Amino acid sequence: MRLYGDPARAIAGQKYGLQDVVESHMAAENIEPGAALFGNIGDDRVFGAHQNVVTLVASADLVSGNKLAVTVNGTELAAVDFDTDTDTTLAAVADAINADTSLAEAGIGASSIAGAKSVTIVGDSEVSASITVTGGESQPTFEASSSSGMKFAGVAVHEELAYKDGTGFYPKGIPVNVLTRGKIYVPVADGAEAADKKPAYVVLSGADAGKFTDDASGTYDAGCVFRSDVQDGLALVEVNGLK
Repeated sequence: MRLYGDPARAIAGQKYGLQDVVESHMAAENIEPGAALFGNIGDDRVFGAHQNVVTLVASADLVSGNKLAVTVNGTELAAVDFDTDTDTTLAAVADAINADTSLAEAGIGASSIAGAKSVTIVGDSEVSASITVTGGESQPTFEASSSSGMKFAGVAVHEELAYKDGTGFYPKGIPVNVLTRGKIYVPVADGAEAADKKPAYVVLSGADAGKFTDDASGTYDAGCVFRSDVQDGLALVEVNGLK
């Protein structure tokens, strides 16, 4: 246990009972045992919990003279000028995001839908984005909403893990065992009140990302159920398959 620093880390990801299903996937980033994992259908990689989809919606139509300052994950793009109408301008915003080399290398892409007054930005991990409008006779504002575009795959199973990258986690590029059905000990979000048969949701952002909670607000419904209360920051969760 001393190798893991915190004794609870030596328990997180431990299976409970003999009835379970475990699959092998590829870690797309560093993953700790007990963490909720997500992936895309048809992709063998698994990721931690992220809000990897951001949709920016304009409060009104864009007008002639507007200039759009776009920032994605801290990268500031060249201003996009109004062109023809709202749909054409937002398509140009999506094109500018897709043309940025650093964002493309980070697995980030964008799209717009005619008539929706919106741009949707999707990445492999956490995505943040904003659009600020200046110029023209009026300046619409853009409201951002974030979500997960991936499916819950399961929970990382505990193994005795020691690699050159560190101890106690699966490094990026290493096969990771994922419990897709069965019972397993998981870290619980601060303040969560777990209890047997209570729904267990996954926190998607902040310090508790990847942990489980009984709070449905702003979290991911993974179809899991708590099977114990919280002890030393851990609880037993029943996983019921891909969702």
